[in-house]
Amino acid sequence: MYLSRMIYYSKNAIPPGQQSAYTEIKQILNKSVENNKLINVSGALLFNQNYFAQVLEGDRKALTQTFCRISQDKRHSDIVLLETKPVTDRIFLDWSMAFAGHSDVADDLYRRFSTHSKFEPSKMTADALLGFVCELVKCDEHIAKSKDAKKKLAAA
Repeated sequence: MYLSRMIYYSKNAIPPGQQSAYTEIKQILNKSVENNKLINVSGALLFNQNYFAQVLEGDRKALTQTFCRISQDKRHSDIVLLETKPVTDRIFLDWSMAFAGHSDVADDLYRRFSTHSKFEPSKMTADALLGFVCELVKCDEHIAKSKDAKKKLAAA
């Protein structure tokens, strides 16, 4: 296997509407987990009402095939491939997803990794976008674990 990492972003073309957007995002996540597990691809998907950003890690051929399939998906447009390069280790051992909406945590990360106060991947380098995705996923996982811990404490 020739381990590689691919970073891209695109415009979110899912029609506005809370329920339909939620359903579409859930379908994307479920299908991604299913497809990527079969070909040993891991990564992270980041989204908000305007953009998707994704980091994919796996065999170079599998990433190319995955990207070709993704680029045919009508739920996003204006796809920009920021970087594809060989790597020695994966950052994402599993599959992650995070919402890049407006929050104190996200706003702090926007300022740290970008020149804007909102998620604008077109204004970010591949390294900045990778750092942003990693930190947001870490924060999101921490928040999820905190909520799980609180539920367990409440149930005890």
